[in-house]
Amino acid sequence: MRQPEPLDVIEELRTFLSFAVPLRSADLAAKIKSWGFSRTQAVAWLTSEAERAGVSLGGRGDVLQLSDRIPRTGRARDTVVRTADDFVSGIAAAGLLAQLEGRGGVTVFGDYYGASSVPSGTESPEPAEQSAPPYDGNHEN
Repeated sequence: MRQPEPLDVIEELRTFLSFAVPLRSADLAAKIKSWGFSRTQAVAWLTSEAERAGVSLGGRGDVLQLSDRIPRTGRARDTVVRTADDFVSGIAAAGLLAQLEGRGGVTVFGDYYGASSVPSGTESPEPAEQSAPPYDGNHEN
């Protein structure tokens, strides 16, 4: 049995990310808080998470782009799940890093992931189309 063709693959991905990234961001932030990380430790850990996600996407990202529409099972399905999970973690980590740097968040596929407001004394983020450059796997953009 063939998988149905999505109406718009990018819209499907954006919908997935709109649910998954905020949840992962909250999870990462809760870990940082529960582990008692200092700001420096949080930046180092989030940087390593973003870099790990980038390495994963570099090595296995094609499984998210290329599909023959045959249902995946076993190892192939696990690879897709791990890669999608790493993609979400990378965006969430990059968004949190941007918040720690006072930039508010990141924009991915035109959607903004980050703080809707920032603590007083810092600049609030501008609209997504003007403020944060697109996430390209490098947290220093």
